[in-house]
Amino acid sequence: MTVAAPDIDIKTLIEEIIPFNKLLGVRLTKADVAAGTVTLRMPLRGELIGNVMRSMAHGGAVSALIDAAAGAAAALSLPDLRAAPSVATIDMRVDYLAPGRGEWLEATATVMRSGRRVIVVRVDVSDAQGDLVALGTAAFSVAVAAAAAPGQAAASGAAGSSPEEDGE
Repeated sequence: MTVAAPDIDIKTLIEEIIPFNKLLGVRLTKADVAAGTVTLRMPLRGELIGNVMRSMAHGGAVSALIDAAAGAAAALSLPDLRAAPSVATIDMRVDYLAPGRGEWLEATATVMRSGRRVIVVRVDVSDAQGDLVALGTAAFSVAVAAAAAPGQAAASGAAGSSPEEDGE
């Protein structure tokens, strides 16, 4: 899936364009570009409960919310939001601290470092009662356009090599 809309905003991207976020019911509640923060809220529907005896959110739902919030913060740190499809999760850690219960979970993601090729984000997840449910850290790669990458050989020649590189 590609994003072709030239005037895309972060709310539309998160809530309407990313199918998995739509499935989860994720909503953007706050975004602060200057602070590098994004807050997303996910309703705790019955389908997202992992322990029916204790009415606890499934750990996969919590980690999906962390990934969505961290990805949104990473995308927001880019100079042009149209480059958001070039951002991909390369590592993620989740520490579960307490059961996620109540009507919703809220994830606040903060960009800790935004480099040319890697963005690192920290996420705090709380429930409707304000209890800290989980902590997450995620790293994202930022794809660099082939034309802009230094040292990239043209697509001509065997295995991408040029006649000069082959010694011809």
